[in-house]
Amino acid sequence: MNTIRGPEGARQVCARLRSATTRRELAAALYREVSGYSLFDLQAMRGRVEKDLQAVPTGYRQRLYPRMMEMIFETQHALITTMRRGGADVPDEPLPGEFQDFCKMVEETCLAVDEEEQHLEVLYFLLAAFNMFVLDRPAHPVGTPFPGGFTVEVRNGEYLCPVREKADDVENALCPYCPAKQSDV
Repeated sequence: MNTIRGPEGARQVCARLRSATTRRELAAALYREVSGYSLFDLQAMRGRVEKDLQAVPTGYRQRLYPRMMEMIFETQHALITTMRRGGADVPDEPLPGEFQDFCKMVEETCLAVDEEEQHLEVLYFLLAAFNMFVLDRPAHPVGTPFPGGFTVEVRNGEYLCPVREKADDVENALCPYCPAKQSDV
């Protein structure tokens, strides 16, 4: 059972993340945090996504839902697997400067949600951090659809996102921290 409960739990997680200075240190910190979540927590997050997507048009929801599940379950699995193998394949490179800004945004966002939901909000950002800052991948998996029929894609080894430059339009967006570049849609 996860012990990240209440505002103090969210603050403590963010403080531990802020102490990481390299991708490998961050991977280890993320592993410690995510390991505290149970399968029940992951299923609760799945239920939260399903609830959030209820108002989304059916066709779009049917394309988006599998990518959201991939972001949650496959990222969690990749993190656990990587670190159980010792994390040797994670580069010991410095984290980018925007990592500290990311941690600040995460803390502010998590403290602004209902206390009962904070642990799930923290988990979402922990998984996104693993993708973006450890694996150097977009927060949203390749194939994630966006309105207009565009998707996150990879071309010539470069991640491209159709909404990358729309970061200012969405409060608490992951876009400013995401390694994907704006696609030429």
